[in-house]
Amino acid sequence: MRVRRLLPTGLILPITAALCAVSAMAHPAGLRSIGSLALIAEAPTLLSRLFDPVPLANRLGNTPFIVYGVLLFSQAAAFLGLWWTARDYRVFRNMSIYLAMCGAQMIWLYLGGTKSNWLLIAVTGPVLVMIAGEAMHLQNRRWTLLIWPFSLFVAVAGWFRGFHFLQPLPVDVSDLILLVLIVQWARVGNRRDRPIAAAFAFFLCVRGTLSSNFRALTHAPVFIDVGGWLWAVTPAAIILLGAATLVIFVRDLIQDRREKQRMSAELEAARSVQQVLIPDEIASVPGFTIQSVYKPAGQVGGDFFQILPVKSGGVLVVIGDVSGKGMPAAMTVSLLVGTVRTLAHYTQSPGEILAAMNQRMMTRSHGGFTTCLVLRAVEDGTLTVANAGHIAPYLAGKELPLENGLPLGLSAETAYAESRFKLSPGQQLTLLTDGVVEARDKSGTLLGFERSGALSTQPAEAIAQAAQTFGQDDDITVLTIALLSL
Repeated sequence: MRVRRLLPTGLILPITAALCAVSAMAHPAGLRSIGSLALIAEAPTLLSRLFDPVPLANRLGNTPFIVYGVLLFSQAAAFLGLWWTARDYRVFRNMSIYLAMCGAQMIWLYLGGTKSNWLLIAVTGPVLVMIAGEAMHLQNRRWTLLIWPFSLFVAVAGWFRGFHFLQPLPVDVSDLILLVLIVQWARVGNRRDRPIAAAFAFFLCVRGTLSSNFRALTHAPVFIDVGGWLWAVTPAAIILLGAATLVIFVRDLIQDRREKQRMSAELEAARSVQQVLIPDEIASVPGFTIQSVYKPAGQVGGDFFQILPVKSGGVLVVIGDVSGKGMPAAMTVSLLVGTVRTLAHYTQSPGEILAAMNQRMMTRSHGGFTTCLVLRAVEDGTLTVANAGHIAPYLAGKELPLENGLPLGLSAETAYAESRFKLSPGQQLTLLTDGVVEARDKSGTLLGFERSGALSTQPAEAIAQAAQTFGQDDDITVLTIALLSL
């Protein structure tokens, strides 16, 4: 995201505590105490900068903060427990961090930290922003990290007398960024994340009540008197939203797991189909040495090939590449391979085979395409080749000059011309898919046709390994056919 992680769990609260200490020390009295190595002696003074003394008799009135703190820590524990069972679903862990920080704020207020509570609010704002961006699956959100240096600067500078005006700004800035993220989701987000976006929209409204500027404009109440107890509005709303968010995220997790199970089952089925269609062993063909290597880029690839000995002598070779991946590609490959095997009983003409495959692919491509090359080699070294948009074979390091037809499934009127060549004893013909030519290194440079041609005289395994080492970006298939010396 491509920053997908918040600060590690174990660092959030220590950083908060460190900020409190740094902020207290930023006061001149704190600096003098450090300079005189009397920090321990000045500890009560430093603590007084953070906490107002609360008489024991008056702490009873702060009991609602303890209740809020317990509820928030309980919700944090619930989110943490869910993350423990679903480690890849990091939003549970991140919400646990946020709610624990909110719970810490309640304990802070109970202990009399009203005048320094702005510091904790400034730190929780960036955390909520990071959670919202990840939970709504927004890709372009790296810019939101800028809120961290701003909030940390305010957390220190806000203690100095001339910078007190900065104290409420982290709330306003984090709310503004949260609003931008919600609008960004509304433009590019998917429907599945709609409840999550709605939850963070409510979080935005609730956090607005933390801003002194917002309260000054709206005169929104800070406390509600219930039975003689003053209950703060904001933490109560956060607790209710935390419960609602928990339900929403659990529902999203269930949908995510169902989708992953469906995709896993689909991939397993596609892999099973492909294992049947891609030959593990090459049949022995008199007069030829044939090698094959297949290296899919993922669990299921779109490359396919068939090597079919001909009863009258020689061999029929088919190699191709289906656009797309997964089960749709595997089913297309199964259709094509079935067609080839059936046609091989009636004709060994590469042009006729491609024409029949093209007809079978009409209305079945679904916007994709399939490149394919069919070659027939006989024992005297004569090669007959027809091509449907595939990479031409290499002979002696150079591409064969083939007549090229359209890929399969694009036009029912396409005819596939046949080209004839002669393979001399000891020569090797190399057939590739574009996974070799389009291998890409870390700088983005392609292996290309020239280097592929230079590699084409090597054994099939060496060619595939060279392309994979260069930087595999797609399925790699290599077939080599060598005519034995008489």
